Amino acid sequence: MAEDGMLLNFELGSGPLKTQVKFKGGRWRDRKRAERSANLAHTRSSSSVPQADDSFRSSKRQRTHDDTSGNYATYTPGPRADRACRDATTNVPHQHKSDPAIKGNRQVISRLFSFNPAQTTESTKEEEEWKAPQPSNAPLTDVASFGSLTLSTRLVDALAKMNLKRPTAIQQKVIPHMLSNSGDAFVQAETGSGKTFSYLLPILHRVLMLSGQGDGKQIHRDSGIFAIIVSPTRELAKQTHNVLEQLIRPFPWLVSTAITGGESKKAEKARIRKGVNFLVATPGRLADHIDNTKALNMGTVRWLILDEGDRLMDLGFEEDLKKAIDALKKISIVNITENGTSLDGLPERRVTILCSATMKMNVQKLGEMSLADAAFLAAEKSDDDTLNDEVVHKAPAQLHQTYIIVPSKLRLVTLTAYLKSTFSRRGRTMKAIIFMSCADTVDFHYELLRNPDDTELPTSVQKHKELIEKTVSKAAYIASPASPDVIIHRMHGSLSQSVRTATLKSFSACKSPSLLITTDVSSRGLDIPSVDLVIEYDPAFSFDDHIHRVGRTARAGRSGDATLFLLPGSEEGYIELLKSSSPPSSQSYENVLKTGFMNKLEFPVETTATPTDGQSYHDKAESLQLHFEQRLLNDTKRLELARNGFKSHIRAYATHTREERVHFDITQLHLGHIAKSFGLRDPPGGIGAGIDRKANKKGSAKSRNRHSSSKDDNISSAAVDQKPAMDIIKQKSKMLMSSAADEFNIG
Repeated sequence: MAEDGMLLNFELGSGPLKTQVKFKGGRWRDRKRAERSANLAHTRSSSSVPQADDSFRSSKRQRTHDDTSGNYATYTPGPRADRACRDATTNVPHQHKSDPAIKGNRQVISRLFSFNPAQTTESTKEEEEWKAPQPSNAPLTDVASFGSLTLSTRLVDALAKMNLKRPTAIQQKVIPHMLSNSGDAFVQAETGSGKTFSYLLPILHRVLMLSGQGDGKQIHRDSGIFAIIVSPTRELAKQTHNVLEQLIRPFPWLVSTAITGGESKKAEKARIRKGVNFLVATPGRLADHIDNTKALNMGTVRWLILDEGDRLMDLGFEEDLKKAIDALKKISIVNITENGTSLDGLPERRVTILCSATMKMNVQKLGEMSLADAAFLAAEKSDDDTLNDEVVHKAPAQLHQTYIIVPSKLRLVTLTAYLKSTFSRRGRTMKAIIFMSCADTVDFHYELLRNPDDTELPTSVQKHKELIEKTVSKAAYIASPASPDVIIHRMHGSLSQSVRTATLKSFSACKSPSLLITTDVSSRGLDIPSVDLVIEYDPAFSFDDHIHRVGRTARAGRSGDATLFLLPGSEEGYIELLKSSSPPSSQSYENVLKTGFMNKLEFPVETTATPTDGQSYHDKAESLQLHFEQRLLNDTKRLELARNGFKSHIRAYATHTREERVHFDITQLHLGHIAKSFGLRDPPGGIGAGIDRKANKKGSAKSRNRHSSSKDDNISSAAVDQKPAMDIIKQKSKMLMSSAADEFNIG
């Protein structure tokens, strides 16, 4: 074949090829600035250096055990230098993630201890041994017994069987008032002080006195409803009903029942039709029965108890409460039962008792709606006897509060280390509760911390096994030689009522060291025995919720501990709010890691990240973090849970109350670092997609075609995924901030 005379010149010259450096993460301007710096440095070096520098390593390339080379001089990021553009393990090639054999013994290190924001406040000196002061919610020592309050002898005997011998301060105030007066009252007391007994005991006493009037007539279940107790949550309603059942056990002619959402309305109607004397209800179900149950006769009702009034209003039950209050006002009082028993021993008017730990505006609105000439009853009485805003709601004095300022990247490993050290205590049963912001984060941490191979539950929690098989499991990572079997539970409002009830019973009855991971659905009023520690992994949406959370421990005079996780920066201002309740002490996350990783780490799932003997606690923390990340990459189910948990956590962060939002600034969140706290190597996109879809659905007309609506949603999601995550947060935070701070509008 003849040559065509074309010459191809492939000579590249003596200069080096241009090194292509790919910068990822961080802000767009920082990446562009870094690229320009790299190009400028290459231009200068190509004219003076005859050979390419083989040791050049991109600022995003991962440092390995046997690779100490690196040139970071060409990358000078802007003021937000700690962004994810320099974070670890986010730019490892795909083959290195899935096939570690390619790189031999070169294991990628998860760099947890570099580029973290610095703490802005000075740490208080950690106390060597905290000594609890005199308990503020313990039974009084200068009162002989409940008998001194002129309660029924049989009722006092029933209390003695429950190991209750002396009243608390709030009980000493409320019980005499309700025994001798027929006026409304506002009851305010700290958590764990016995508010439930303070209103149940006088009600029972006055009802029991009806049977001893000398006319030979007895009060029975068909004599009518004497008291309605309204609770904000199903768990609190059932707990109040259980306490009431214990008190009336010696009096079989008295009957109580609970009507709550999630239960059979048909069965509830049958019990009401048969007859009850004390009705414990949630607001929505009570309003439903008022409208639809003809057998519900409220003519004999003498007491309406509104328990946890602030929570009732926070959850949006104002209309349901107004319906119940108006219904009672319209019904005339009955003074004689159907069997002819006189009710003269009961109050001549309907008495409303409003119990609330705070004096927020919505509580005052509820008081105006339900109370008339109410007396103010508090454990610490003010100068006047009227409602005021001066009473500061505080945690129990014997509660030891601490806080840990932890960078985002280290949150997950610090929590694991803290739990491991907690359950290393010998000689006692240990129960702990972890509060998180939303249901998705609860599900993720439960699945991550539980042992996936051990499905056999201990004998103490075998009851209702079919209900709790997905909410109760043996824990991994946090077990220790002192506590080889730690039982982990999860609970949130998205679970069915039967599962929630069975899980709570399992946690309460568990004899082994146990842990409950939950949302604020468990923060109000629940009295779970032997809870020694409360961990707020995500800060509460309001300071009032914080007080209720930590109130699950240090109850009735017992001591307890509470630990709060905070991020460096603006969240440190929250410490001043803590000081208004009781002075907290600080813990160093370094000490937590050192103590927690003192013992050997055991992983339930095999990955290439394996801790070795002789490692420092820093190396163990990095190995554990890398293990979590590798485990998620190999487990599609848990990886999806981590992504959903991350998105829900960011959305929930925007729902802090307006007054406290200065401490929880959503624009200051570091998405790359927060992703690592969920075991993720990159922050997932689409944080605001769900909000866009809800907005589109609300604004769409009913006649809109389903196909076009679905198409709009897909376009919206795609647009969200293409934008940087920080821009999405800034756009969506305004919508989120208008929502109430509760898990039910986050889900």
